[in-house]
Amino acid sequence: MRKKTLEQYVKAAPEIPTNTCPYIDFVLEILKEIKDESTSELIDEKLNLAENMLEYIRTSNDHLRQSSHYWYTKFKSVYK
Repeated sequence: MRKKTLEQYVKAAPEIPTNTCPYIDFVLEILKEIKDESTSELIDEKLNLAENMLEYIRTSNDHLRQSSHYWYTKFKSVYK
């Protein structure tokens, strides 16, 4: 059986999602507008929670990108 080429592995790999930070920033901007228009402490607390969760998602996405880059680089170095 013939060994696959690196290009064949790349072609068969799942699509890499786009950078999600601009989408997170957009939602955070909407939440800031809502917070500025609200006088409710409960709404304020819920918006803070949502903001914190979005920042956690941003950090997690960054770690996934770093991990993906690490393993791709490792695969290329072992493969060649």
